[in-house]
Amino acid sequence: MRILRVSVLVSAMALFGVPAVAAELTCAHANIRPDYPLMNAPPRVQVTHDASTAIALSGADCFAGPQSRSTWVTVAAVVRTSFDQKAMIERLGAISLLRSAWYWSTTDQAWRPLVSTAYAIESANAPQPRADYSAADLAAGTSLYYSVTDTRSDLAINYNIQLTAGPAGRIFLDTSNIDPVRKWGITLYGPRSIRTLYFLNELSPGVWSYYSITRAVPATFLANGHDKSFINRAVALFRHYVGIPGKSDPPPAR
Repeated sequence: MRILRVSVLVSAMALFGVPAVAAELTCAHANIRPDYPLMNAPPRVQVTHDASTAIALSGADCFAGPQSRSTWVTVAAVVRTSFDQKAMIERLGAISLLRSAWYWSTTDQAWRPLVSTAYAIESANAPQPRADYSAADLAAGTSLYYSVTDTRSDLAINYNIQLTAGPAGRIFLDTSNIDPVRKWGITLYGPRSIRTLYFLNELSPGVWSYYSITRAVPATFLANGHDKSFINRAVALFRHYVGIPGKSDPPPAR
């Protein structure tokens, strides 16, 4: 069995700016065992706010910091694709292609573009656009950065991305926001408070298991109550990364 695990790490920093610890780094080689559905079946999605339930989630021990007040979202699937390991890494590094991702808006009850702008940037302190990351760029394992503008907030947010590629097709990906997420002039999520780990496992040539786990820690109660939006956005990214058309019915959450 070949395992592809993708992790966009947080610039050697854990959530809330805490330095990365050895246990966190071993997540790149962790034995993640979520409850996968059958191949090409709809993804299995779970959302929880309960700390005791979250602790039991596969990959939850990779997160540092408090567990309370968090929203946890997991997506598990097995799909057949045309990607080999290099193509999958290139897909992950093609930041500009995120503009083609669609999610189901529960507010509009319609399909909506996930982001209006998306591009790689030179660094956290030099947000000038640059070309998409190549497979070699990501495989180097260094901390990289990109910027996206959500179509709902219309604010550009910078993110950290770092990939760890293991043997036999393993990739581990960890992403987090380095800018606060604001709306109405209010900070909904502070820096590094929305973090997602991706574990993609190549079970056989072209067949991948996909697992993502997101933890979002709100800065205010105004950020609560958006579980369906979290689900739909997480599934939108899943579909985008594995090459499934973004407007595929049925929507994950109406």
